[in-house]
Amino acid sequence: MEANVKADGTTSLQGAAWNRERVDLVKRTICPRGISEDEFALFIEQCKRSGLDPLLKEAFCVARRQNVGNRERPNWVTKYEFQPSEAGMLARAERFPDFKGIQASAVFAEDEIVVDQGKGEVVHRFNPAKRKGALVGAWSRVVREGKLPVVVWLDFAGYVQQTPLWAKIPTTMIEKCARVAALRKAYPEAFGGLYVREEMPAEEFDAHGHAHDEPVPPAGSYEVLGSKPGPMKASFPTLAPAPAPAEARPAEVETQQLSIDVPLAPVAPAAVPVAPERPKASPVVVAFGPHKGKTTAELSDDELSETIDLAHEKLMEQPRARWAKAMRENLTALEAETELRCRVPTAKDGAGTTPEA
Repeated sequence: MEANVKADGTTSLQGAAWNRERVDLVKRTICPRGISEDEFALFIEQCKRSGLDPLLKEAFCVARRQNVGNRERPNWVTKYEFQPSEAGMLARAERFPDFKGIQASAVFAEDEIVVDQGKGEVVHRFNPAKRKGALVGAWSRVVREGKLPVVVWLDFAGYVQQTPLWAKIPTTMIEKCARVAALRKAYPEAFGGLYVREEMPAEEFDAHGHAHDEPVPPAGSYEVLGSKPGPMKASFPTLAPAPAPAEARPAEVETQQLSIDVPLAPVAPAAVPVAPERPKASPVVVAFGPHKGKTTAELSDDELSETIDLAHEKLMEQPRARWAKAMRENLTALEAETELRCRVPTAKDGAGTTPEA
């Protein structure tokens, strides 16, 4: 039975799509365990307002970390909130009577592009086979009948995060963010205040449903790749500082011994820095998806990223399934393998360099 649709494309709150049976079905199959009655009621209201159907994977109920204390005495708890999907927002936009299409593209440093915000026009020319320069951002354009087209530009540095997906497919990720931002600006009555997973800081998501002790960045802020300590992808790692010449040290010691009456204790030779060994990933067997039964060593980077994407999607769809816990454990191992592949080679790998700090 279909929902009642108004002239502006919004779904009526009293529509048949949101009867008691459907609401109970959403609570049993979509929402995770532990969600409070208030959080569930808010989730349903968000579904009604936006017109996104969680049973069609257009929206999800996800766990996020939130500090209910203060900076001196933090108290991190898990909150369950409404999370739209990019595909769901695009499908919802298609149901608006005045929606005439959406365009989006990533932009590299040497692309030829002119954005006219006043006229709502974008001229973007490039050769897909010869794109050069760094990825600088993405634009998106939404066309509505009888209104000026909405154009949005996003800087890549303001959205990129230090996650495996952003490291592997940055072009796809920034284009998704641009499309969602344009839809949010074009249809604020339906999508205002809604953000997809690709836009949110990864630290806010709690895959296991437990609170964490580490702080969460403020909402709306994004980490630039490499701004946090830890393994990162780099093209030119810095060289380790050269040790002081060995013959210079005895001269200094001899000078000090001549200037005093009591002989100095022998100086121990300085320890030669040893480059840490590169972590070796133990073989991880994929436990789900089209590559089930294969080890990570048998998968290419693209196949590994696709498997991780599939796991995230399945866990968001059915967070309370019997296999969810095992899939989370397997997903953690797969993401660890992805991070290892992104690490910079060490001196023992033959490059003669150490990872960049």
